[in-house]
Amino acid sequence: MKLFPLLLVAFMAASGVCGATVAIEDDGMLNVDGKRLFVLGLYEHPKDDAKLGEAAGAGFNLVHASADVDSLNRLWEHGLYGWVNTGYAIDFSDNAEQGMVALRELAQSLSAHPGLLVWEVPDEALWNAWYRATQWRRGAEPRQQNELIAALTDASLREKLEAMRERAESAYATAQPELGEAVADDIWRELGKEPPHPDLNLSNAAERAAKLGDGMAAGYAFLKQLDPAHPVWMNHAPRNSIKQLAFFNRGADIVGCDIYPVPLGKTGHSDLGDRTLACVGAYTRRMQTAAPGKPVWMVLQGFGWADLNETADAKDRAERRKPTPDESRFMAYDAIVNGARGILYWGTAYIGEDTDFWKELRALIQELSALQHVLSARDAAVEAQVALAETWGSLDRGVRVLPKQVGDQVHFLVVNEWLDPLRYTLTGLDSLNGKTYKDAATGATATVEAGALSLPIRNYGVHVLQPAD
Repeated sequence: MKLFPLLLVAFMAASGVCGATVAIEDDGMLNVDGKRLFVLGLYEHPKDDAKLGEAAGAGFNLVHASADVDSLNRLWEHGLYGWVNTGYAIDFSDNAEQGMVALRELAQSLSAHPGLLVWEVPDEALWNAWYRATQWRRGAEPRQQNELIAALTDASLREKLEAMRERAESAYATAQPELGEAVADDIWRELGKEPPHPDLNLSNAAERAAKLGDGMAAGYAFLKQLDPAHPVWMNHAPRNSIKQLAFFNRGADIVGCDIYPVPLGKTGHSDLGDRTLACVGAYTRRMQTAAPGKPVWMVLQGFGWADLNETADAKDRAERRKPTPDESRFMAYDAIVNGARGILYWGTAYIGEDTDFWKELRALIQELSALQHVLSARDAAVEAQVALAETWGSLDRGVRVLPKQVGDQVHFLVVNEWLDPLRYTLTGLDSLNGKTYKDAATGATATVEAGALSLPIRNYGVHVLQPAD
């Protein structure tokens, strides 16, 4: 028996301790027990207390918890909030009564815990409505059929089915999934078998997604009746149309997506035209477009793609590497400058004994945590405009700036989304004439003169411009 967690629960009940008071302010920032909070989250729930302590010490403030009191207790003991995933109990599309029972049990057991900050619905649910069909129809099914066809001793039948497989692939390649699926189903029958998954189709993915979206929206409404005190968060994959995303976002208070673009050109994670580090900002803006008025939390890269492959060799690990400290720092600030009200990291559970990367990530979180008063502050009313010095590049993206109002002082967060160094000038700063700003990381300083401030910035660079006096 785990005595301490039981004693903690008993103490909370006896002392009248109740759940955190969590609200979303009108600018999308979370307010917890009367204090604005910029979320710095970690998907990994470290098994080792020392690593969990390192996460808390670095400044992470939100960590994934399993759906039990012990998990939340453990985080709370380290001064951390937790989020809990509802699983597909939130989907009322097939069995609403069963979902109600599960959500009621979940809310009754956890909603009063002071360490619970938000609920999360199933991760990437919309994308998975499409991806599961893709995995089957374009992956597992062709492999299984090709193996069975190759093993046939009847040469005539083998030749016939090989031709049918070619027709199926041609249909998929020419945007005719319903034809490809019909041919594949016929192949199973020619092999003397019934199609294993006749309803798992690309041709009906939109219909299945719509059913799921309605079911999750109904479950969300029920959960909010049970527990109006905790927001519901929905994380998407970096996929799907704005229309589909908006349809699903009805079932959440906070939305966002994950995006892991490092190393550039080798991941395919972004399917936007921009596949550089700056796609982080592009997806942040996209999530806001798909959920007007709702806060966006972005899930960033805490691993290297090779870490997901247990058999990866040294060459693969070098090619599909982890982000460098500069890359991680840029992606974090790019999300923030483009409007994210929280950032979380996925993948650290897969990095093994790579303590260097874990140290680097903690150093970044320490920097961001030290800026909590800036990150959680309201955006300043200063209408700063950005002008760029002439350069030889096409500049389909450039420098972005986010002014923050910290007390009576204005701070500026600046990112260069372009692949080359640039010189930028912020104009419209007449109310700040004579004010000197400094970026602590580079030592760069500039004074506002005639309503303008000008500085050079490296490619994929960051400036945190704070008043020097």
